[in-house]
Order: sequence, then C-alpha cells, then structure tokens
Amino acid sequence: MAGRLTVWGAQDLLTAYFTKTSVPPGNFYLALIRENAPTPYMTGSELDEPDNADYARVLVENVPSAWSNDSMPQEISNALDVEFPAAVSDWGPIRYWALCNAAVDGNNLLVGDLERPVQIMTGDSLMFGEGDLSIELGPFYLEAG
Repeated sequence: MAGRLTVWGAQDLLTAYFTKTSVPPGNFYLALIRENAPTPYMTGSELDEPDNADYARVLVENVPSAWSNDSMPQEISNALDVEFPAAVSDWGPIRYWALCNAAVDGNNLLVGDLERPVQIMTGDSLMFGEGDLSIELGPFYLEAG
C-alpha cells in the first residue's frame, strides 16, 4: 500500500523544510476511494469517496508515536492502527486511499493503492494495521553508468 506525494504534499514538504513558510499539519484525514484512482493533481473534493451519510474520513494525528521509519530512510509508515467505524450502509468497493489536510474537501497530500481492493458492506469495518499505510520517496538520482 505504498503511497506517494501529490503536488500539494510536495509543496508542503518543500516549503516547510526549506523556507519554513508552511508547517506540517497537526492532523491528517484518511479518505477511502472507490473506483477512480486519485491523481497527484486532484483536490480533496474530487476524490471518488463513498457518498453515504455514514461515511467520513478518519482523523490520524500527526504525532511522533503515529509514524515510524524503522526499515528504510526514504519510507515512513503508520505505527498505530487506523480504523473506520462499522458501515451502516454499503460503501462498495474500495481500491485506494488518500491522506488529506481536511475532514472534508481540502487537499490530498499523499495517495496510495490498496494491495487488495475490499468491498465494504453494511456492518463491515476497515482497519489499517501498523505498517499498512506507507509513503515512499524516490526513485532517487542514480548516476548514468
């Protein structure tokens, strides 16, 4: 489920790191996406999220204990479980995810694919366990041989 930066995520990362004109978000909001793959240029209002009244993005705190990069320096993943409440109605097939900067609309900072699409039916709950959501930077510059 490796995710990748969007144009908004790249802008926030670069301006926070180099110009200090933006600060990392205090919270992320995990969105589930149905059939239409998110692109690096989509806003949060363009995501193909379930439109059911019982669906909402889940808050993911941006605190040190929530994220880990133990294995590789260019990858970070969730260190805590992230769980959606049980669906009260059928949400349909879920194929992708996005970390957004707002509970509704906003910008997608990171987007990714599910390794295995899931069908969320009434009563189902979706949980991302430790390490299930990862974000990779790269490929990196390699000198031509």
